[in-house]
Amino acid sequence: MTRNAIPIVVCAVALAACSTDGSNSAPPPGATTTTLPSGGVYKGSLKGSTADATLLMLFNGTAYLFYGGAGGTGLAGVAVATNGAQSGDGRFTSNSAFDYRVGKAPASPAAFSANFAQAPAVDATVANKDGSAGLAFSGSAAPMLDIAPSRANAGGLYSGRGMALGGTTQTRITVAGDGYLAGTTTSGCIFKGTVAPHEGANAYDVSVTFGPAPCPIPDATVTGNAVLDGPRLLVALPSPDRSNVFLFDGRK
Repeated sequence: MTRNAIPIVVCAVALAACSTDGSNSAPPPGATTTTLPSGGVYKGSLKGSTADATLLMLFNGTAYLFYGGAGGTGLAGVAVATNGAQSGDGRFTSNSAFDYRVGKAPASPAAFSANFAQAPAVDATVANKDGSAGLAFSGSAAPMLDIAPSRANAGGLYSGRGMALGGTTQTRITVAGDGYLAGTTTSGCIFKGTVAPHEGANAYDVSVTFGPAPCPIPDATVTGNAVLDGPRLLVALPSPDRSNVFLFDGRK
């Protein structure tokens, strides 16, 4: 079962350590209270659109907003936030985010925010710093009770679309029961890697090493995360310099 939005209170105190004597005394002046980000999978849609969207929150301050295109055309992009923090009122913010839209370069630097104060409901926004149109998401926690994160459950042959800022190609990915991953595209790219359950959330850690061009991110090893929603696998792997991303949207 997904461990959604159960805040674990921690304290960050300037020039002082947190108390460990079990007392309930007030924090010293200058202290700020935060919580760990609300880890889990949240499903909903983009506001003002019929496009489906899936929000993956990890406890390490990383967030992925996978979003579809108008008219139900499948995955159209992803916003990836890193180094985020959540305040005691349930608001997660990151000023280190990028919005990657398939077929549209370059990636847009963005500020990412999400409000978990009304959990299991959640609202999130992606405000692009270059002034281009941002995103607004509304959804709720997805228990996803039908499948637990494990190498065995992730195993199978997935067919779908491999995407990057440069465009889309038909892609097949095979995940073995031991977590080994191998993939090919119709454009002639071959890649390999690993898949492993992510601790604490209904998600997977993914690492892929691409071959030379015409691979979308040639001769590079990229790491990121994935969501397995029944037979559907969503993967986002930003490039090391975060200028590009490899996305996969496929089904068994």
